[in-house]
Amino acid sequence: MNRDSIYTHYGLTVENETNAGSVKLFKSGAQSYLCYAAPGDEREIDEQYYMALHLYEQGEQGVWLPIMNQEQSILTRGSDQPYIVCMQGSVLPAIYEPGKALAVFHYRGRTIQTRMEQSSRMGKWKQMWETRIDQLEKVWRDKLLSKPQNDFEKLFIDSYPYYAGLTENAIQYLVDTELDDDPELTDGGTVCHTRFTPQTWGQHTIGKLPKDWVFDHGARDIAEYVRTHFLEQPNTYHQGVISFLRQYQAVSPFSTFTAKMAYARLLLPVHYFETIETYYYVRSEGEKTMLEERLGQYAKQSSLYERMLHDWYEMAGIPKGNSRMSVPEWIQMKRSNV
Repeated sequence: MNRDSIYTHYGLTVENETNAGSVKLFKSGAQSYLCYAAPGDEREIDEQYYMALHLYEQGEQGVWLPIMNQEQSILTRGSDQPYIVCMQGSVLPAIYEPGKALAVFHYRGRTIQTRMEQSSRMGKWKQMWETRIDQLEKVWRDKLLSKPQNDFEKLFIDSYPYYAGLTENAIQYLVDTELDDDPELTDGGTVCHTRFTPQTWGQHTIGKLPKDWVFDHGARDIAEYVRTHFLEQPNTYHQGVISFLRQYQAVSPFSTFTAKMAYARLLLPVHYFETIETYYYVRSEGEKTMLEERLGQYAKQSSLYERMLHDWYEMAGIPKGNSRMSVPEWIQMKRSNV
């Protein structure tokens, strides 16, 4: 991803170069570009290109569009690692309503005609969740047998059974939803994010990058936004979540299937998984300490998270007493005893 490689493969002269995390931003003449390493599957990269092209043509603001190199390929194999160069189609709006913007994004993404296979997560949640909890359980059992080496591992050993139970609930809720509820037109696959958060399109972000996308049910983004909003504001999340959900539904009202798919995903403790997995991946002691503190916070906030799970349908504007959309009985009973 050096200047010589970009000039050789794209004919672009790199000017005003800056870094934003793992992404390199630069100008060439009046046009803005960025490039990033792309070690993933080439078929998935091609599909992300078609997603970006489709959204760009639909008028989606803030999309970075991958461009072809001189060999007419999206992926450039440089001297070190493969990379992609993107051209800025338009800038993100300075002020927007996140729920409304996401609903429009999903609406546009659902009209894509290209078949998505490698990047698709549609219908794969159960398999992926089962694989993930099985892998985590193996680590947990190893630590249990070898005895914890530090405070993080003690927290992990003590907290795992609770989060494994939540995962079982999430998988069962997902299976029941897929068996009992018929998807509607708004439940078709669309462009989603690996993790959509309040910061994804925030003021200090550079825009909408194809590398962040998968093809999935829109409930994925809805749930991950709500989850992150809760984790950032565990004591004051309520109004922010309601506002986001109302904005979204002003454009695209939830079907029963969407509301339940989002709930199943919220039951799944992705935040817990990622904290454990990251801890055993990073080497920095400072990062390990931060992750230990985070894990401790999750344990302390579990009752608040249960409250959010209990209130999900009410926050989504679904009347109480709707028998098709209910929370697991243990959550209902636990909250009624508070």
